[in-house]
Amino acid sequence: MCKLGAILVCLWNNQVHDRSIGKVLKLSHTGIRVFEIKTDKNRPLFICPTYLTENGNEDIYVSDVNAVVVTDTRGFLRFRYTGAQSDPQFDPYGICCDSKNNIIVADMVKNRIHMIDQNGELLHYIQYKDMHMPRALCINKHDILYVGEWMSEEIKVLSLLSQ
Repeated sequence: MCKLGAILVCLWNNQVHDRSIGKVLKLSHTGIRVFEIKTDKNRPLFICPTYLTENGNEDIYVSDVNAVVVTDTRGFLRFRYTGAQSDPQFDPYGICCDSKNNIIVADMVKNRIHMIDQNGELLHYIQYKDMHMPRALCINKHDILYVGEWMSEEIKVLSLLSQ
């Protein structure tokens, strides 16, 4: 949920490979389109946007194929986070941000969670015993992180205060 009751929505054209195009819409609380994020300098920004959130500065964070795409409040590209350079395979899914506007994103392939600062720098990884394919993330105002794993009926609860 965005400030003032606006809603962020990910859309995808249901195509694959080079034909796959996604976009993000910001809608008012009445459903009127506020703006659309689709391209940057006439190049598609998204392949298949999956999860998204907004930080306290109204930057928009979107998990996409092999990247987290970050735009400012007007929809202009700030940066793309593609994982650590030494670690080429990055499969982002669930995404949220903490009270410091750090980006928290689930990496299903590597069985870990990336903690990234608001400028795209990796701070550290979060891992715990028996973590298996973290997929869905949610955080509360006390920086308590809730992690849903693929094919699991359990929710893991982590405090980020000690991170």
